[in-house]
Amino acid sequence: MATDNLVPSSVLGIHHLGLAVRDLEKAIAFYSETTTLSMLEGERIFAQVPHEPDQCAVLKGPNGYLQLMQFSDSPPSRMGVIGPGATHICFQSPASRSLYQSFVSHGAEPVSVGNPPIDLNGAGVRYAYACDQDNIMFEVEELDQPRFEGPIWIAHIALACEDIDRSVEFYRDLLGVEPYGRANKVMGPRFDEVTGIENVRIRAAWFNTGNMVIELWQFIHPATPRADQAPDFCEAGHNKIALEVEDLAAELNRLAAMGVTLVHPAHNSDGMIEAYLRDPDGNLLSLLEVDAGSTTIADLPRIDWLPSPRDHKAA
Repeated sequence: MATDNLVPSSVLGIHHLGLAVRDLEKAIAFYSETTTLSMLEGERIFAQVPHEPDQCAVLKGPNGYLQLMQFSDSPPSRMGVIGPGATHICFQSPASRSLYQSFVSHGAEPVSVGNPPIDLNGAGVRYAYACDQDNIMFEVEELDQPRFEGPIWIAHIALACEDIDRSVEFYRDLLGVEPYGRANKVMGPRFDEVTGIENVRIRAAWFNTGNMVIELWQFIHPATPRADQAPDFCEAGHNKIALEVEDLAAELNRLAAMGVTLVHPAHNSDGMIEAYLRDPDGNLLSLLEVDAGSTTIADLPRIDWLPSPRDHKAA
């Protein structure tokens, strides 16, 4: 999937992030009580998924949605810090809220070592990793001066990839926008503390989808493992990234011209049309078009201080 020039997309941003859980009530309590995300009326916001969950719930944040899906026979998450695959969702909050301590007091198991949350570089942000009751990892970033309003922000989804250059090319073409940042030597004792890994070294890239960021990591030491097969949709963990688009048919034509193959064709249900594809590491993505009466992110707050697909299209 390679192009010499950027082809604008109609991506509006990340509509929702999918999270497979083993006990829906416990997951709702954990995330709603710590993050203040609110329950959305209606139990689902997707047209189709590869495997129908037993139960669903939707938590609404200021800038997007978290789709919780219970699979009764789901094993606990086996995803480690270095992946491969979707390793964590990041929640940001003002430092005054002490979000990390709130998670810990509700039973989160720390991954970071030392005295998290950890100040990496004196830039007014402190970081920590932890796991929920299903061993699903998440990140907390506590900000002295957040650029968003309110107590919480769903900041990014992090993907650990085998070859970051290949993944950057894929997401560049998918989103129609360049990464707003890249780093080839993320390392140092503070990063060891955040990740809980001694002598960690990482390459990284970041894409602004519009309302949330896709964060790409390639672990150099220790190396990101090779993904021998696509992640199990039903295993506890981060199982899908749904991108809302203005015109799904046009997007599918655009991507087909780049050689993208769908893993599930477009399906229409409940005012939504959704089609699925996978990135180079097997992570499941969907493109979702919604009608006027369905849940959309079009009017939610955006990361307007970073370039996004909408900006490139407008240009």
